[in-house]
Amino acid sequence: MTNEEIFEYEEKRLEEVIQKINRQIKNNEQKLSEQEHFIIGFKEGLRGTQFNRQAMMSFYATEITKLKSVINNPYFGRFDFTDNEGKKQTIYIGKKSITDENNQAIAYDWRSNICSMYYDYNIGPAEYEVNGTTEKGEINSKRQIIIKNGKLDSVSEQDTISDDQILLKYLNESADARLKSIIATIQREQNRIIRSPLKNDYIIAGVAGSGKTTVALHRIAYLLYNEARNINETDFMILGPNKYFLNYISELLPELDIKNVSSATYEEIAINNLKLKTKLESKNITLESILNGTYDSQIVSYKSSLEYLKIIQKFVESYIISHLQSDITYEGITLCKKERIINLILSNLSKSSNSYADKIGNMIKNLTKEIKDNSDDINHEIWLKYRDEFLSLPKDSPRRKEIIDITENIKKEVKKGCPNTIKEYFKFIKVNPFHLYTAFLENIDSLVKEETVHVLQITSLQRMKKKYIEYSDIAPLLYINYLINGTSEYANYEHLVIDEAQDLSLADYYVLKQMFPKATFDIYGDINQSIYGYTGITDWQMLNHTIFDDKANILELNKSYRTTREIADTSNLVLNTLNRSHSECVARNGNPISVNNLDNTDEINEIILELKELLNKNYETIAIICKDDKETNEVYKKLSKLGLTINLITDKNEEYHGGVSILPSYLSKGLEFDAVILYNANEDNYKDDIISQKLLYVAITRAMHELYINYTGNISHSLENLVKEDTNTKKLVKEYK
Repeated sequence: MTNEEIFEYEEKRLEEVIQKINRQIKNNEQKLSEQEHFIIGFKEGLRGTQFNRQAMMSFYATEITKLKSVINNPYFGRFDFTDNEGKKQTIYIGKKSITDENNQAIAYDWRSNICSMYYDYNIGPAEYEVNGTTEKGEINSKRQIIIKNGKLDSVSEQDTISDDQILLKYLNESADARLKSIIATIQREQNRIIRSPLKNDYIIAGVAGSGKTTVALHRIAYLLYNEARNINETDFMILGPNKYFLNYISELLPELDIKNVSSATYEEIAINNLKLKTKLESKNITLESILNGTYDSQIVSYKSSLEYLKIIQKFVESYIISHLQSDITYEGITLCKKERIINLILSNLSKSSNSYADKIGNMIKNLTKEIKDNSDDINHEIWLKYRDEFLSLPKDSPRRKEIIDITENIKKEVKKGCPNTIKEYFKFIKVNPFHLYTAFLENIDSLVKEETVHVLQITSLQRMKKKYIEYSDIAPLLYINYLINGTSEYANYEHLVIDEAQDLSLADYYVLKQMFPKATFDIYGDINQSIYGYTGITDWQMLNHTIFDDKANILELNKSYRTTREIADTSNLVLNTLNRSHSECVARNGNPISVNNLDNTDEINEIILELKELLNKNYETIAIICKDDKETNEVYKKLSKLGLTINLITDKNEEYHGGVSILPSYLSKGLEFDAVILYNANEDNYKDDIISQKLLYVAITRAMHELYINYTGNISHSLENLVKEDTNTKKLVKEYK
């Protein structure tokens, strides 16, 4: 068939499919109306029938919603497969499975096993797994089908177009449009991760723009579809870097039929778990303090280490032991020796998932039962204390009656197991983790012989006394709470997905493993974007070894799909400075990078001109990225005074609105925009230190199609080649007028 014949065939089929879907919608609407009329005329005595009809109403309503959601784009691809027995199948692949009135497949759900071949194979031999069996055969043809608003836009045959060319049709679209078409562009290495088995831990090391976040979400959708018997939405937790990011990705979740998956930031987990009423200081405030030289990063590094947690564990243990220095007694009778108590509470603690509170709770329960079982012997022993006095008194002595009353009350208490006495003994376990951590900091100089400890002690205590908690204090506080109280709130989650995973420390991961004891972990991150390197992960192998006992699977995504070649080349200049390897980029050429020295120019007016130029190109999402929060707010105020409507993104911002946004570099991580204006990339803002250069790399790699780099004075050292006329990178530069 010629290309014209293929297009005509697919166009006719699409029209027929839309007609079939419309007929089904009308049919379901009619049936729903019939059920509604029955419910309105419902008579007493037909309650069972009523409930059945209500269930049918729910079914028809769901079908109508599903069919309406796919009618304008029922599928995005097709492949013809012939198995080894000669059976031929034509598979159309879409976001959801669709059948006609005769229950014949119109489109298959992308998550089904047979559709894995669309992502994994080109024309030729292919296979897929179903019910533990490998079905082999050959893909005879493969088509990319682009449908827009119910009309066929284009059809491309796999054997006449490369994978990169197929991608380009989607990658050249806006950020929002691309977000909604991701299922059609899943690549082989991404598909391998998405369809990996559930019962394993995974570390996905992906470069900027490699699709880590979308792979993470599609994996959740895939697992919910294929592991429905073993797991449901409430078993998942997504851990993101900030609320803005979580709201940003929430736009994709409904597209993937994900409705009830929990999501939170690490800070939110701390607040919920610790019931904090104190103010939690953002990690970005710490970052800015380190960048401007007012805070020592070594202090943060030490508090984020496993060594620090081990010292805390010893302190908590000493706190417990200090309250176990006497026997449990009642009326002078020893109910339990202190040596036995210490042994039962501290034995195998490091190997046990039980907290001190759990161990003490179990001990109270067992000891109470033991006292009840031995109540006769205990009561006899107590009676012996009073016997001589009782027998020596006259029979009419008031003291005799008093002794009888006392011993009767004692007898009742012993028969109950002396619960009040035991609970009083162990009341020390109800300690506020905040207060215990404060006590630890007050005594840390006697526990640790490190040079940084004294400064750590002073700065941390100052914050604690002002009811502030530094971000690096989250893991220590959570660990104390875990040791004391356990992890009941998060103990039942089956799967934890962590995005921007390079930003968490080993201490954070260690604590999360304790708090989510049943969960498998999917960890997505990029070491090149580790802007909190003084605490975050710098080596995935070390994370695997330290936290997962070398049992996690480390998978890589080395190809970037986000940016144009020109933007990728610019980001690679920064990677050169960091001595990091370059990412492979999809061959997508774009406009030259605009590099502008604004020494003799009104910077704000220049920004307005640049925005106007980008908006005239119909870009839907544009970001002005500044170095830090201070610069962001200053520029925002100036632009707002001129009447511009711009979304200000801060640590406290929880909503994503698209359009034109302004934000600090460290909050742009994980996001992408059609175009980026880098406000001031000079050598003062982006110095030669690792953190500053990683922030610069992050900012540059947010741009999909266009990048404007403005600067005053001298441009950042890593970008000097952009303004040197004698380099091969001159092709990246254009004059901005």
